[in-house]
Amino acid sequence: MLPDRSLLSALSLEGQTLGLYIHVPFCRKACHYCDFFFTPRASLMEAYTEALLREIHLYRFLLEKVPIETVFFGGGTPSWLPSSLWDKIFHALHSLPTYHPTEITIEANPEDISAASIRLWRNWGVTRISIGIQSFQPALLRILGRSHSPDTALQAINLLANSDLPSWNADVIFAIPGQTLDSLQQDLKILTDKGAPHLSLYGLTIEERTVLYKKQKLGRFHPIDEDTYAEMYLAAHTFLENEGYTWYEISNWAREGHECQHNWRYWLRKAYLGLGPAAHSYIPEVRWHNPPSLRHYLQKLLDENVLPASSITPLTAEETQEELWLTRFRTRAGIPTSLLDDSESGHALSQVWLQHGWVREVSGQYVLSSKGALLSDSLILQAIQTTSC
Repeated sequence: MLPDRSLLSALSLEGQTLGLYIHVPFCRKACHYCDFFFTPRASLMEAYTEALLREIHLYRFLLEKVPIETVFFGGGTPSWLPSSLWDKIFHALHSLPTYHPTEITIEANPEDISAASIRLWRNWGVTRISIGIQSFQPALLRILGRSHSPDTALQAINLLANSDLPSWNADVIFAIPGQTLDSLQQDLKILTDKGAPHLSLYGLTIEERTVLYKKQKLGRFHPIDEDTYAEMYLAAHTFLENEGYTWYEISNWAREGHECQHNWRYWLRKAYLGLGPAAHSYIPEVRWHNPPSLRHYLQKLLDENVLPASSITPLTAEETQEELWLTRFRTRAGIPTSLLDDSESGHALSQVWLQHGWVREVSGQYVLSSKGALLSDSLILQAIQTTSC
């Protein structure tokens, strides 16, 4: 169990800001590729909200210490929550004297986007909506198990594009069997033509405990090959650069000034507090998390009036360096060249990377190229093994 709050109270937050991640674990159904924690039991939304308010209250000893800079509602499908529950959640957040975020993001599905929902969220200060489009192709949406139609997605995009939101994002999936370079570019062009300020492009991966994984095991689903995957990623990268977007993380492109500030916290290893079941927290150099169980979450908060976190892990110096590779190296911020070049074996490795064009040296940092981004997992493993020797 989580130690008493004195340990967390002693963590140094001087001069820092805090990000809040709030996991809303409700989805109408499981998409065929998704392994995130969720429940379809909408009847528990009220109880979940009451537990979340209790968790916010129990964390006031941390939340009142430091300015809250960003808030991100992820899921699940946060946009499925009714307006009455949003009012309760935002009332609780606004009661915190440190609550002055510059960015508030809500993940949403197209079927939940309406003029009324946008107006509700804007009234509470929401600055950014991240919408799960994935594709505008009906056949690909069926493969992915998405509930919305292309028309619903287009209507939602039009509402976002014509709203007063400071920013919004659209998620797109590539490397879907049956998808072509042309159909992927068509999807991206719809979004760029609508002026999407930010695009997240994710390659389809097959995770255990998903419908696609079970179909693959039965021989009823066949992922695309690595060469086609790479071709699609590089083509999308080129297309988005030509459309005026800047790559800033392996899966993310943005127009100037529209990068997701909350996600930057993760990649630059800044402090954040996770609320809700399955949410993770990090305050340098300590991590903890809530178990992926709504029953556990409700029991701990509503019945026992204690925080639901199940573990706390101080990071060692070696783990901290590994995390730099797993987070910052994924972004255009890159990794200081000294992390490799201060050792003979590390320097030899960096020269191989440079010769193959997998990284570039920019202002004393090694930064992934588009080709290197495709190999990032392998490069990170090489770096960790080399620098830990």
